[in-house]
Amino acid sequence: MRGPEIAQQASGPKPNCIRHMPMRIPVLLLFVLTYLGSFAQHLTFEEWKEQSVVDMRLMPHYGNRPKNQKMLASDSTFVALTLASIPDPHTAADHLVDLGFGLLREGNMTHAMYRFNQAYLLEPKNTNIYRGYGAFFMAMDRTDEAGRVYADGLAIDSTESRLMIDLSTAFLAAEYNARDREPEKADQLLAGSIKLLRRALQYEPKSTEANFKLSVAYLRKDECLEARKYRDICEELGGAELTLEFEGALQRKCPK
Repeated sequence: MRGPEIAQQASGPKPNCIRHMPMRIPVLLLFVLTYLGSFAQHLTFEEWKEQSVVDMRLMPHYGNRPKNQKMLASDSTFVALTLASIPDPHTAADHLVDLGFGLLREGNMTHAMYRFNQAYLLEPKNTNIYRGYGAFFMAMDRTDEAGRVYADGLAIDSTESRLMIDLSTAFLAAEYNARDREPEKADQLLAGSIKLLRRALQYEPKSTEANFKLSVAYLRKDECLEARKYRDICEELGGAELTLEFEGALQRKCPK
């Protein structure tokens, strides 16, 4: 039995750059919150809170709740069947995370979380799982919850640049939401996002995503020289994230 079939039959069930976002987000933020817009949300935060009370599989790492003997036996069987098909736990966990992201993009949020948690059974310290957990909450526009699980992932590996970029994205989303009501908090979030992105570039200097998001963050901060600097670096590296809409926003706010 192949890995995908195992995952689909189990008891529970790499994000790409996506450019379509909810209309309430302003143009500048359209270019930074890359993976939210592709997720057709089929579960609200309130529904998730209600359902996760009775289904621990909807909580990241099962909510750290104790399991009964039947659950533990089911977990052991799942792990054994999966490793019989994909012997390397890391590869198997990554496969399940990929399945989870695919389900999340389809709007099947419940089974996406099941897959992320199945990956957790195989390799609890795999930081890609925490990217999945965070994306789950970002799809519901819950930046605080997303930020916490991204931080949990960074506690496992403080050098994981992709988690830094993800956490910076959560900060940027929260900064936008807080700007009018809590400007000081918004400033702190923006500064935190920039700090994370600059740190990510220390580990992955050729990341077009990190350079692009730094450009957006500096544009939010009205620092045009830095915004154009990182925009140009992104372009030199291939500029996959750059769009005509972003170029227009940059030109309007920071004309040459």
